[in-house]
Amino acid sequence: MGQTLRDWYRYLEQQMHVSLSAGPPDSPEAPAESRGGAAPQPEGRASPSRAWNRANGRRHEGAPPPGPPGQAPSQLPPERRRGGRRPLTETREEIIRRLLDPELTLHEAAAILNLSKATVRRYTDQGKLACTRTPGGQRRFRLSVLLEFLDRQATQRGE
Repeated sequence: MGQTLRDWYRYLEQQMHVSLSAGPPDSPEAPAESRGGAAPQPEGRASPSRAWNRANGRRHEGAPPPGPPGQAPSQLPPERRRGGRRPLTETREEIIRRLLDPELTLHEAAAILNLSKATVRRYTDQGKLACTRTPGGQRRFRLSVLLEFLDRQATQRGE
């Protein structure tokens, strides 16, 4: 792993020098590392590719931008750009419903109803308790359905 990390740092350093060079990579005034040769690194200086601060996960100023090697962030397709918030995929009403009436698993429903999971399965098979199924066939229960079921059970017992 150490060798691949060193190779990655070396590659980043070369890319940074290529982007800072004055001419195209094949021009005589371009630095040697942009033409494929290795540039000697002065002693005592940190490599520019080590601009990543591991302590807080941030880049120092002048560090190469993150992304695929050899491609500037402005050249990335929009779906590959990072940062910012994701666009909303739910309406306001859907968010409120999801938060106020969440979909619960079989295990959670059994805990709320104070029944075993086998009993909850049996009640759903008998039609006493409504549930929806995931594409994988797992049962999901709405909190409102469970609360209605508890109310029906309490009225049948005469409480």
